Amino acid sequence: MGRIIVRADWAPLLLCILLRAFLSIDCARAAERDYPVRGYFELALEAAADAADPYADDLLRITFQRPDGTEVRVDGFYDGGRTYKGRAYCDAAGTWRWRSQSPDAGLNGKSGRFKVAASDLPGKLRVHPDDGRQFARDNGQWFLHIGDTGYRYVTQTEPKWREYIDQAGRAGFTKVRTWFCQGRSDVQILFAAEDRTRLNLPYWQEIERRLLYALEVHPQIVFQLIPYGEDTDLLRRYDSGDAGAKLIARYAQARFSALPNVTWCISNDRIIVKDGVLKNRDVYGKTIDRIGRDMAGREPWGTLLTNHQARFSGYGFVDAPWSDIITIEDMDQVDGRVILEYRRLGGAPIVNDEDRYEHWRNPAHDRYFFRRLMWASLLSGGFATYGGLRTYEPYDGNVSGVQGYYDAVDAGKLERGADDFVHIHTFFRESGLTLIGFEPDDAAVGGDPQRFKCIRRGTDCYVVYLANPDGPTPEKADAAKRVPAVTVNLAEGNFEYRWFDPRSGGWTERKATGGGRQTLTAPAAKDWVLLITGKGFAVLRD
Repeated sequence: MGRIIVRADWAPLLLCILLRAFLSIDCARAAERDYPVRGYFELALEAAADAADPYADDLLRITFQRPDGTEVRVDGFYDGGRTYKGRAYCDAAGTWRWRSQSPDAGLNGKSGRFKVAASDLPGKLRVHPDDGRQFARDNGQWFLHIGDTGYRYVTQTEPKWREYIDQAGRAGFTKVRTWFCQGRSDVQILFAAEDRTRLNLPYWQEIERRLLYALEVHPQIVFQLIPYGEDTDLLRRYDSGDAGAKLIARYAQARFSALPNVTWCISNDRIIVKDGVLKNRDVYGKTIDRIGRDMAGREPWGTLLTNHQARFSGYGFVDAPWSDIITIEDMDQVDGRVILEYRRLGGAPIVNDEDRYEHWRNPAHDRYFFRRLMWASLLSGGFATYGGLRTYEPYDGNVSGVQGYYDAVDAGKLERGADDFVHIHTFFRESGLTLIGFEPDDAAVGGDPQRFKCIRRGTDCYVVYLANPDGPTPEKADAAKRVPAVTVNLAEGNFEYRWFDPRSGGWTERKATGGGRQTLTAPAAKDWVLLITGKGFAVLRD
């Protein structure tokens, strides 16, 4: 069987039904169809006999040869009965070839080819080649990271998963964190038996169904998959060589790494310790490091990898060769201080993946707080993730489980905390800017990051966020009713500036100003974004 992924603007449910109706084909016919570059190819083979252990790590290996002759060797994965599959991430156009190797006669020595053609799919998430602190998709486009927390999106008991992801796309989210757990603190549902020697394939297939729906309908959204979730016990067993603990990561990579819309996060919210007696959420750092090294060594398609640890404990793997993203969990980072601290420690992208939630230690003014958090993080040279409902708990029809963001707003369950994220997209799309090559410089606007955040590219472009809080406590503050002004230390020369309303997505007209020390006053009260460019700056457009 093969599958092709295309991008379309049809209604989500109709699109999914039609795609699955005509895109599934027999492996023997795979060469007859072109597959999209930055999509994926899938083949299926039938074993000659039932395997004693269908999850053995040497039962099926597939070598994919790209059009330029380079090769990638991947693990096949068991999918029930005598069916085994293998996948390739189609990162190059042209004719690909594949061949199989297995101790089973039905799986061994098979071969074929398929064609990959141009497409508009964005592809995998990467560290940007021109700026190691920023992200890009494989099509070269800068990736504007606006994260959401959808822990139970792939969990089979969640009935509102489709509404959730469709409305996440509407709200402007581009990254969703999701774990494999059904229970919050364990991933036992992934196994078919207590001895953890066999997997619960229907559960894995449902994870896949939901990831593929999102890929087909919302290819702009990337998932951060957390295979071990918050299963402290299973993580600890990995270091002792437990077969079940090892099987989770190995099978997850074999099944999902070729998908263009996934990245990896080993675990969630664990306390990383160096030594001593383990208790509660404690996991040895050497255990996470070993999982990271194993996953990186096995990863065939360069899928990004990170880990997530407990709040206020930072990130313990800045220098680990397997770590691609610095992931932190903190609180009230509306001045971006922890992001700035980690920029001094490492050169990877930095994501504050948990701060406050609308339903956990919620701020008094949700919409302002999360708008401020996103802008402050971006202008600190990093990124942030929103938290709304209690997606770490099963769906209850109230505030727990994954649900559509706008449905929850309409029902009064959320206070519009993510309403203004679409305007962040508007700012970058209509200004023509990305943050590639930009450096945070709060000193240029007075060194008071609670009030003013600044990032600049050289001396020809400055982006300033005037938070204008009405008090010093982030969880209580709202945007003030006074009109804010900011003093900016510019280079010498002539500049133009425009104001952007982060609450509505509207712009003011351009105005001219000289260089040097300039005080600029916003058009009205509340918070504003200021864009200053040298005259004739190429990307600024109406």
